[in-house]
Amino acid sequence: MTNKSRGYSLYIILLVSFIVVAFTVLLFLFVTLGPRVSSLMRQNAVDRIRETVQQSASGFTQYTDSLQSTMQFALSILPDDPEADDSWHEKMGFLKVSMPEISAIAVFDEEGTPFYTTAGQLRGSQMEVNQEDWFLRAREREGIITYFSPPHVQSLFDSQYAYVITLSRGIRYIQEGQQRLGVLMMDIYYTQFSRLVNRVKLGDSGYAFVVGPDDSIITHPRMSQIDLNLFNEDLRPVADTIIGLSDAKKGGRDSVYVIHSLDRTRWRLVGIAFVDEISQLQTSFRRMFVVALISAALLAAGIALVLTRLIMRPLTVLGATMLKVQHGDLNATMREGGFNEIRVISDTFNDMLYQLRELMDQIVQEQEKKRLHELNALQAQINPHFLYNTLDSIIWMEERGKSQESIRMVSALAKLFRISISKGRNEITVREELEHVTNYLIIQKMRFKEKFVYTIDAKEDALPLRTVKLILQPLAENVLNHAIDETLGEQLHLRITAYTEGDDLVFTVGDDGVGIPEEKLATLLTAPSGQSGIGLRNVHERIQLTYGRRYGLHIQSAEDEGTLITIRLPKYTGGKA
Repeated sequence: MTNKSRGYSLYIILLVSFIVVAFTVLLFLFVTLGPRVSSLMRQNAVDRIRETVQQSASGFTQYTDSLQSTMQFALSILPDDPEADDSWHEKMGFLKVSMPEISAIAVFDEEGTPFYTTAGQLRGSQMEVNQEDWFLRAREREGIITYFSPPHVQSLFDSQYAYVITLSRGIRYIQEGQQRLGVLMMDIYYTQFSRLVNRVKLGDSGYAFVVGPDDSIITHPRMSQIDLNLFNEDLRPVADTIIGLSDAKKGGRDSVYVIHSLDRTRWRLVGIAFVDEISQLQTSFRRMFVVALISAALLAAGIALVLTRLIMRPLTVLGATMLKVQHGDLNATMREGGFNEIRVISDTFNDMLYQLRELMDQIVQEQEKKRLHELNALQAQINPHFLYNTLDSIIWMEERGKSQESIRMVSALAKLFRISISKGRNEITVREELEHVTNYLIIQKMRFKEKFVYTIDAKEDALPLRTVKLILQPLAENVLNHAIDETLGEQLHLRITAYTEGDDLVFTVGDDGVGIPEEKLATLLTAPSGQSGIGLRNVHERIQLTYGRRYGLHIQSAEDEGTLITIRLPKYTGGKA
């Protein structure tokens, strides 16, 4: 009994070993490099935030510098005595029109009385003007530095009510021969400053704002809420810090404050980024690292699979070849390739198969000889039976003085035996086989007179085909010997046909006799020849010995209706089927 137990698979062991080694190396890299890279990612995120704030501060500074230059240009337009010549009014008006961000330009004397304004008349008196913070700060700085006010609603003029940041600078002018200190004022729409701040993006919820030197908020993304006291920005983390970083809690979240000073205005741009969003970058990195780890692991598994298959392929081929041999394919051979050890096994296996094929060829030849001897023996069983029945009929005719009929019967017998001998051939054409059975029926017709009639119908394409000889005559003889005696005086009809069907040659032998009982029908092709009618089993065995188990006789019969025997052979014109 074959032992079906199996041990461990070498393929699985090699594959798992490769994968475990690869995963161990990748896991080591993840554990050792992961924290370090994550820390570098956080630092890099903070540096990028600092760089973003710095770039925004630079853009903010460039804008304030351009406003400073505008103020300087306006100062250059003013004459020493503003009241002596009003030609500069037109230039101031043109400056205001050419710069849409300017809400209003005005020039005041030291008491707050306007020399010129682009916004129309004052709503109040000059006493209100000279109490404005931007007016006082400009005079304090005596024209050296431009003052930038916090954002406010400018309500001094009849035609203006805008949210602005006021730029003011002291100017020196001559009045009644005396040098005096007035103020040049320029209102800039607040939206120009807020737009610069709103452009700063620091993560999903980070933002930037600008604070003044006294920690007042200059511009903020939520400035309208701050003005309505709906939002309060905690400035403690940035107090007393001109430039640098600061960490603090904001809304329960850890945050990083990046502070950068804005030149000339003494303002500071503050950027706020939240640590959890910075950590998102680290989380994304970890995910990417995990994806990379998985990808590397899959790549390693793929490489391990390829290497394992490369190692196992010769063994697998050897196993498959042995399995083919086990199932009877002795032509299978093992390719002589692979490792040296496998080549030795392949050579030995191929030598063994060569010797086994030689042995099997000898056995096949001996079996073929045995089959031919059996076929000749079966065919020899028929010839004495033919001769006995025919001679018996001739003697019967001679006894009754029917010489001419006996001569015809002897002539038909001669033709019958000439075809039977066929120069030792086992196969003849369909035409010859039909001629043979016709001669037999001529003899039997002379013997039985009106007891039966017969017809032979053959298709033209079937006549040149070849068949094992002497297969129709035994069947016709079997019908006559058994059916005529049982028809009780009624005339028996015998019909023989030959035709092709697909790749098969088909003969039929049918009669309208009493039929065969069902219990006897089941044993006709298996019982000894003497018990199954003249030669039915003999014909069936000869066909199967010659052409194989697929071919042979098929018998259909119904009592009181008749019998139909179908013979199926391969369709061919010569050579071996």
